[in-house]
Amino acid sequence: MHNEPVHDEHRSPTLGVIALAVTVLVWSGFFLSLRFGAKIDLPPLEIAILRFGPGTLIFLPIAIRHRRRFLNAPRLPMALMVLGSGFPYLMVAGTGMSLAPVADGSTILPGLNPVFVSLIGFWLLRRPIPRTRRLGLGLILAGIGLLLSHSIMNPTLGLLEGYVVFVVAGLMWATFTLAFEKSGLRPIEGAAVVTFGSLPLLVGALLWRGTPLQLMDLGLDSLIPMFVAQGIGVGLLSTIAYTTAVRHLGANRAAMAGALTPVVSTVLAIVLLSEHPFPTTLAGMAIIIAGVALSNRR
Repeated sequence: MHNEPVHDEHRSPTLGVIALAVTVLVWSGFFLSLRFGAKIDLPPLEIAILRFGPGTLIFLPIAIRHRRRFLNAPRLPMALMVLGSGFPYLMVAGTGMSLAPVADGSTILPGLNPVFVSLIGFWLLRRPIPRTRRLGLGLILAGIGLLLSHSIMNPTLGLLEGYVVFVVAGLMWATFTLAFEKSGLRPIEGAAVVTFGSLPLLVGALLWRGTPLQLMDLGLDSLIPMFVAQGIGVGLLSTIAYTTAVRHLGANRAAMAGALTPVVSTVLAIVLLSEHPFPTTLAGMAIIIAGVALSNRR
């Protein structure tokens, strides 16, 4: 019960690290585009169309070919995967983005992932948290606090509510991380489960709303970037890369990718957009990096 499950496929730490790097880059680029105004003002329900639409077409042959594995896989982990990374997660995270600054969401959502993964693993799966990881997680939390300090000292309307929603969404994503690890599915199969599990929920929500789609009013110059970011980047590439990292590195080590996302986003902003971060931001980045390094010490 204390050890992370070992899949029948040989684990490759090198492949896991590469997948982790791809995940962080995709997440960072996506949050960076939102943060600096490349966001299209669409409701989360319509963003979900762009997120899960391409996956439905791409994963259909996989779902047909591997249907026996899906039918034999444990039901609870698959349901938790859909809850934690699929349509419900997108709606919750999208609500948070409408209440609090996107920059804060890009810090809280991925940054809390390793903390929640460790806590859930400890409380529900009886996995011990080594002392070095506890210290590392404490540093990550401190770094997140510093990254958020400017917003906390200058609160806007809905900031607290947005933070609460972000915490809930972070808990959902951590649930997905552990559920995929327990499912025994391959990374691309896990991505297919999330996509097809989200599809009936998305269709039901669209029928319930029953109003015209704002997507129809967007020009290609606005629609294509969002399609690439959501449908290809986040919906396909990052999901497969992240589940690959979980499979080859384990849930706890893969979850550390989340904590590095706001660090990489800020570095990209400095290099590409000449942003001048606050001193507390730089200190928070350094503390998070130290926390991730300490948490991964064996």
